[in-house]
Amino acid sequence: MSEPIAADPRPQPGGEHTWAAYRALARTCPKTLKTGLNLAFYRCFAVPGIARVLAGSGGITRRPTARAKATGAHLFRLLEEGFGTAAARETVRHLRAVHRGLPADDGAYAYVLGLFCVHPLRFMARYGPRPATAAERDAAYAFYAELGRRMGLTGLPPDFGALAAFTDAYEARRLRPTPEGRALWRAARQVFAERLPAPVAPLGPVLAECLLDEAVRAALGVGRRPRPLRAAAGGALRRYLARAENP
Repeated sequence: MSEPIAADPRPQPGGEHTWAAYRALARTCPKTLKTGLNLAFYRCFAVPGIARVLAGSGGITRRPTARAKATGAHLFRLLEEGFGTAAARETVRHLRAVHRGLPADDGAYAYVLGLFCVHPLRFMARYGPRPATAAERDAAYAFYAELGRRMGLTGLPPDFGALAAFTDAYEARRLRPTPEGRALWRAARQVFAERLPAPVAPLGPVLAECLLDEAVRAALGVGRRPRPLRAAAGGALRRYLARAENP
């Protein structure tokens, strides 16, 4: 991959108020969005080029829980603090350094950014307390677009709907099974258990498999779980998130 173009460090017109609605959503539904982010990240494993990069770095296969927590912590810290603090600037510098020189193009970066922006909100609409509003979707796009700009990403689709369409089209063209993708899935699927209460945490890997759609399951070598099991898993997850977000 070519090295990302240097990002303009100056804030863009609008500033943090443009993603305030998404920040408020993350404060009120943190478990839902973080669980959705976990599942979104798994989709990367089904894209051969991205799977090779992730497997080559070794972080996920050796320390899957630490890697997943670090990714979520970086994103939610920036969402909470904005990009103007010294800590935020250091986080962005760290992210740029980690990704510099990796063999992936801007399309792969835009796809991953789209996963993190779009799929947690789709997950929330299906399993969370309520769907995101149009204003919250626009705010999510504003946040991730600013993150992408600061990472040096160019050519990002212009709004949430266009980013969602780009992400779906990217997957339709590229999802394929690979040994690297299957190895990443075997290492990381246990991380889903971290989001669940202790009594059902051992079921985390099976629950995660039930929540994957058919194309991703096929690419990761995951067998189709019986319909009653998938329905039960979805219902249990909805009840858990409803309680977790409304204590």
